[in-house]
Amino acid sequence: MARLSPSGSARLFSPEGLRTARLMMYLLMCVALMAMDYRGHYVPRIRSAIEAAFEPLYHLVGLPSRAVKTVTEYSRSYQQLLDENRNLSEVILQQSGSIQQLRALQEENLRLRALLEATSGRHFEFRFAEMVQVNLDPFSHKVIIDRGSRDGVFPGQAVLDGTGVMGQVADVHFGLSTVLLISDPDHALPVQIARTGLRTVAYGTGETATLLLPNVPQQADVRLDDLLVTSGLGDRFPPGFPVARVTTVDRDAGETFSVVRARPLAALDRGREVLLVIQRDADATGPKENMPGNNEPGQAAEDSQEATE
Repeated sequence: MARLSPSGSARLFSPEGLRTARLMMYLLMCVALMAMDYRGHYVPRIRSAIEAAFEPLYHLVGLPSRAVKTVTEYSRSYQQLLDENRNLSEVILQQSGSIQQLRALQEENLRLRALLEATSGRHFEFRFAEMVQVNLDPFSHKVIIDRGSRDGVFPGQAVLDGTGVMGQVADVHFGLSTVLLISDPDHALPVQIARTGLRTVAYGTGETATLLLPNVPQQADVRLDDLLVTSGLGDRFPPGFPVARVTTVDRDAGETFSVVRARPLAALDRGREVLLVIQRDADATGPKENMPGNNEPGQAAEDSQEATE
């Protein structure tokens, strides 16, 4: 049996020998692990176990970064929603304004159509005007229109809208005129019941929805919803224009006259467009403006005869 010499033993346990031995051991271990991994696939299992063990730590370390990212994205999304909401609100407001303007134009179109229909089939000329100021206090129902003496407007000229009589011109200026509405407490309008021909006078009450007819005889044939039209008397309003409809008839046994109330057909507290009536001769070749006091030929004699009856 061979023995190591003292010098060989010393070299084996020297630092260089120990390093060489460890290197050989590591190489043997690597070869053994490679063989084990080739046969049993132990290394991927060990790696998976280590990754599973350190996964919570990975999530814990990345938590602040993800939290900051989440807060940033949330803030950005919230600001985007605010901007989008603001833009949509502006669009809605713009569309609402456009819709309201469209409705106003539609209503104006309907009023203008009504004005045109009111002028058809009559032997009068009509001049369009627009209200520029309205005064509807209880003691003075007046409006100001954008027509004056330069446009041929004269005091007492009848004023209509698309549905009925509105009033008459009270004051005339160069470019403006004041119209006294039929609802004014100081206004009186000769009318007649279209169904029976009964003549009477409708007075303003200070309310745009009510006219008063206090001088109707008790035995007169007056019914609810009777149509009142201008009688042509008084040299202001041409005959036949609608004025109001009867709403109430109060007959007291001890009174001589009934008290009749009517609702004006004209939109006294609404609308902006009116028509100024210009009387003309139906047989004339062109329009002829008449001052108050002149009616159509033949009509004056008839009105005079009716007034004396």
